[in-house]
Formats: sequence, structure tokens, C-alpha cells
Amino acid sequence: MRLKSLIQFSLFMILSLFALNFALNFWNGHQKSQATDQLQHETKLLAVTTSIKQGIVDIQKQVTRLGQLPQDSVPALSAQEKDRVEAQAARVAGDITRLKSMADEALLKKVTAMQARYMELSASWHLFYNHFGNDSAKAMTEFVLHAEPYSQQLIFQDLPALEAYESDMIEQAQQQLKAVEWWSERAAVIFFVLSLLVVLSFAIRVYRRVVDGMLAFSSGVATVLEGGEARIGLQTKDELGEIAAAFNTISTDLHNSRKQCGVLEQDLVQRNEEVEAQRNESQALLRNILPATVAEEFRSKGAVQPKYLEDVTILFTDFVGFSSSTEKLAAEDLVHMLHDYFSAFDEICARYGMEKLKTIGDSYMCAGGLPERNPSHPVDAVMAAMEIIEAVNERSNRNNWSIRIGIHTGHVIAGMVGTQKFAYDIWGESVNYASRVESSGEPNRIALSAQTHGRIKDFFECEKRVKTHNKVSHKMELYFVKGFTSSLVEDTKQMPPEAFVRRYRGYFQKEPPSFPPLRTVLAGKAEK
Repeated sequence: MRLKSLIQFSLFMILSLFALNFALNFWNGHQKSQATDQLQHETKLLAVTTSIKQGIVDIQKQVTRLGQLPQDSVPALSAQEKDRVEAQAARVAGDITRLKSMADEALLKKVTAMQARYMELSASWHLFYNHFGNDSAKAMTEFVLHAEPYSQQLIFQDLPALEAYESDMIEQAQQQLKAVEWWSERAAVIFFVLSLLVVLSFAIRVYRRVVDGMLAFSSGVATVLEGGEARIGLQTKDELGEIAAAFNTISTDLHNSRKQCGVLEQDLVQRNEEVEAQRNESQALLRNILPATVAEEFRSKGAVQPKYLEDVTILFTDFVGFSSSTEKLAAEDLVHMLHDYFSAFDEICARYGMEKLKTIGDSYMCAGGLPERNPSHPVDAVMAAMEIIEAVNERSNRNNWSIRIGIHTGHVIAGMVGTQKFAYDIWGESVNYASRVESSGEPNRIALSAQTHGRIKDFFECEKRVKTHNKVSHKMELYFVKGFTSSLVEDTKQMPPEAFVRRYRGYFQKEPPSFPPLRTVLAGKAEK
């Protein structure tokens, strides 16, 4: 057979095999699509059933929780709460209707029976919520005789039976899909092997006659393109031999150049990684020492310009009983305890937007309203102080420490000093005054200056005191925080209370950054 005829016949066989493979793949894809659609359908059924079960469980939990309350002392539910429960029940009913529309004949009977029982349960819920807080006897009768039995039947019998049936159908669909995939894979392998054998038989014949040298060049070029070193072993005394010798020389030179480039590139990557790691470490350390905006100014300019800040709230704390503890505790235990307290203070200050400035012995100093202006900082500082006292009280079983807190609002100078172990700090009479407010305070109470009291009086109730400071020997007008204004925390079911959030939002045009724990609010109300 002529080479031209051999090549034409080879192409015809390859195209024929390609057409057969295409037809087989099309048929296999159709079978897989049907099996996949069935599996998706069964999975959707199970998902809807699970959603129905979860909805019934959620509503029944609410009913059970309400049923456990003393019926003679709870108010009737509001129309909004009833509408919310009705909406939840309606969503479950909608899911059941959707499940019926998707169910086959065998599943339809189970879903219909379950729907009927759910309608009875939904009606029982409706009666319970209507009588709750109005007619305790009827509400509890409806809960015990109908709502609880119906929900138990649905949750532990009907819905598990549906889920088991749908799981079986999913397993069957999965087995069917596996069977189709198994046959498709093997059919593809058979046709691939057949095609490969046919192609190889013709390729070998062509290779032996014509393309021995060309295949050698193709393999060598592919190796070079992949980055390797190729050697073409043609020893003929013709043009192919000369081209092979030149190719071998070029391949060797190119391979050596690539190796050198690889070494240089690896060294460059390693150096870049080291530089980037050092830069990230220095930036992280800088951000930990300085406020974000100050750190960015220092990083970009190499210095920080001092600023006069008209409105800053300064908070000082000091432990009561610390000096006596230093004589009884080991140094390691004392440092560990201070670390525990100050770590808690750091976390609280971060949540309320307070900037920690420094610690001096057992004294902790932070400020709000810097380096960026923030009109809510007096209120935020008092809430942070409440949580600081709560943190100290939580640790009171480990030691007998208590804490004094003093807060003052005024103007300061802020800046960064030093070239080694530099720190961001504030100066001015307001700082000294805040320290005197703290030292004039009382254990586990929040002392405020008159300036701070004027800024927070719409949020907190305080009692006025007049004290004489020992160092300056003159009377100071102080205020001690008793707790939140009662009208702002009457409803403690929502934290933070809606009335507090509404006033905070109206005064400062933003949401509260955080809120003291419920037990702190309740303790303040009890004290009043």
C-alpha cells in the first residue's frame, strides 16, 4: 500500500472511531443526566422534609418554653409575637404543600396524612397562643392534650418515617447513578483501548517507513520545551544527522542556562520572602504599640506631629489592696494576676473604642476620643468602666482586690515621645485631674468629674459627692455612677435595650459599639 493511501485509510479509521466514541459519550451523558436528575429530586424531597421538621421543632420549643412559665403572672402575647408564630406555621404549611407537589404516588399518602396531623397541630398552637396570658387553664389544656401529643407524633414518628423513605429513595438513585457511571467508564475504556490499538498499528507502520527521524526530533523538542535536556541519537551522515548534532549542542547550552536562572530565581524568592516577613513583623509590632492612624503616620513620615485635642475622656483605674498583696504573693503569681486583669481590660477597651495608653504598676490608663474624634466617648468610657468592674468582681474569688475608677473629660496634648521604646501618650491638666478623680473615688465604683457627668447624665443615674483631695487640699465635685437611667433599661429581654439604642443612635448617629452584660444592668437596677 502506498504511503498516501496508508495515511488516508488511517485517517478514515480514526474518524470512524471518533464518531463511535462521540455517540457512546452522548448516550452515556443522557443516562447520567437522568440518574442525576432523579437523585437531585430525591435530595430536594429530603431537604424539604428536614425543613418541615426543623420548623415544627422550633415552634414547639417556643410553645414548650411558654408552657413552662407560671401562667398566672405572665402577660398575654402581643399581636406582633402572635403574627410571627403564625408566619412560622404558615411557612411550614407551605413546605408541606411543596412536598406534596413533588411527591410520587407512594409518598403522597404519607405526606397527606402528615399534613392532616400538622393542620391539627397548627390549630392547637393557634388556640394556645390566643389563650396564653388570658386564660391559663385553656392554654395549658390545649398544650397538654393536643399541642404536645401532635408534635411528638409528627417529630418522632411521621417525619422520621418520611425521612427514612426518602433516604431509601436517595440510596436507590445513588446506586442507579453508580451503575450508569460504572458502565460508562468501562465502555469508554474499551473504546479507548480499541482506538489506541488501531492507531498504534497504523502509526507503527508509518513510523517504520518514514518518520523515524521526525519522531526523534519531536520528542527532543518536547523535552526541551518542558525544561529538560534532550539528546537526539541520529548518527546518519545526512542533513538530519547535522541538524541533530546542532540541536544537541543548543539543548545542552539552554539546559545549563535554565539551571543557573533557576538557582538565581530561587535565591531571589527567598530574599523577597525574608524582606516581606520582616516588614510584616515590624508593621504588626508598630500597630500593637501605636493607634492605627498614628502608626501609619509614623510609618510614612518617620515622625508623629503632636496634636491638641479639645475633647477627650480619660479613664484611670487603681487596685485597692494591691500593696498588701505584693507582700504576700510570689512575684511570678503577682505578674500573672496583673496580666490576667489587664488583658481583660484591653479586650474591653478595644470593644468600646478606648485607646489603651499605658500601665503604671497596678494603675491602668486609657482614653476615648483619640486619635480620631468620636462624640460618644464619654458614654462609651462609662460602659467600659462597668465591664472593668464586672471583670474584677468575676476574679474576686482568687484574691481580695477591688478597683477604683476615675473618669474625666477635657482637653489634652497627644503625641509620641522618645526614639527608643517610644510610646503614644497624652499630657495636660486634664490628665492630672482624671488621676485625682480616681484617687478620690471608692472601691468598685465609677467616679466622674462634673465635666464628664454633664456629657453622660442623659444615659446614667449618678449621685453627687463633694470630696477634698489630699494632695491639692481643695474640694472636688464628684459624681458616682449608680447605673443606667431606668427608662433606658426597663426592657432587658433585648440586649442592648431598644430604648438605650434609640437614644444612643439619636445622640451620636451610630450604633453602640458594645453593651455591659445583663447581670451588670440588673445589679445596677437592684442597687437603685
